[in-house]
Amino acid sequence: MARVIQERHGRVMKLINNDPAKRNAFGLDFYDHMIPAIEAAAADDSIGAVVICGAEGFFCAGGDLNRLAVAHKLEFSERRQGVDKLHVMMRAIRNCPKPVIAAVEGGAAGAGASFAAMCDLIVAETGSYFMLAYVKIGLTTDGGATWSFTRNLPRQLASEMGLTGGKISSQRLYDCGMVNRMSDNALDDAMAWAAELANNSSTAMAGIKRMIVEAEEASLEAHFETEAVGIATAMKSKDGMEGTSAFLEKRKPKFHD
Repeated sequence: MARVIQERHGRVMKLINNDPAKRNAFGLDFYDHMIPAIEAAAADDSIGAVVICGAEGFFCAGGDLNRLAVAHKLEFSERRQGVDKLHVMMRAIRNCPKPVIAAVEGGAAGAGASFAAMCDLIVAETGSYFMLAYVKIGLTTDGGATWSFTRNLPRQLASEMGLTGGKISSQRLYDCGMVNRMSDNALDDAMAWAAELANNSSTAMAGIKRMIVEAEEASLEAHFETEAVGIATAMKSKDGMEGTSAFLEKRKPKFHD
C-alpha cells in the first residue's frame, strides 16, 4: 500500500494521505513519504498548485495513538523524533511556493487539524469538524496548532479548542474566516479551485505567498520595503508585462514564468 498517493491532474498535484484503516493517522512512514512529495511539487515548474486530502473521506486523525501509548518508554530524543519530522513537513508546506489547499472531509483531529491549518487555503466538507484533542490524553499541542489557530481565530475560540479538546464544526471556523469554503463535495471543489489557481503566474503567487508568511513577523515599515522591491521587480518580469498587457487588451493572459 502506498502511504502517500500522488496523482497528477494537469498542473495540479493531489497528495492523498492513505491509511484509511487508521483514519489516516500520522506515523514516521507518512512523514518519510509526504515531505519529499511536497518538496518535489515545490521544485517542479510544471506544477502550479497542490491539493492535500485523506483517503476514503477522512482527512486525518492526527498522531498514531498506538505509538504515543508506548512513547514513555523511549528516550527524550526518540520521543522528539516524530514531532521533529511533523514540523519538517509543516515547514515544507509553509515554504512551498505553490498554493497548497487542504480538502477536509470527515474530520481533522490533533496534528491533522494542525496539518490543515498550515495549508494556504481550506475547503471543508459540510458536516466536517476540527478537533485539538490533545488535552483529552494529557498532552500539549504540536504541529504549530497553537500558533495557527491563535492567529486565525478569536483567542477564546482557540482556547476552547485547546482546553476542551472538543469537536468544532468546520462551519464555525468558516464563519470566523479560517476555512475558505464549505462544500458538499470538498475534494472536487478543492481540485477545481487548484486548477484555477494553477493558471495564475507562478512567480507572482510565490512572491505573494512569501510576503504573506513574512508579514506575520515583520514590522509595517519592513514590509513596505519587501513589497516595494517585490512589485518593482515583478513589473519587469515576463509574467508582469504579459499580465498588464492582457488586462489593457481585454484578453486572458498567457503566463510564462
